Amino acid sequence: MSYRRYPKRVENYTDAFLVSGGVALFLALTVVWASLGFLWALLVAWGVDRLIRQFGHRTA
Repeated sequence: MSYRRYPKRVENYTDAFLVSGGVALFLALTVVWASLGFLWALLVAWGVDRLIRQFGHRTA
């Protein structure tokens, strides 16, 4: 008689992903700020925020 062996639980990497994403976003905005200026960095941040909010409304 055979029985099913279910895999063990996997690690939760959500926090690590969010921290890595935050660091990458910070570095990207720093590059925009250094190359184009503070106003462009604010506009890019605003645009990214709008995209995240739109994506969140579509998936929720």
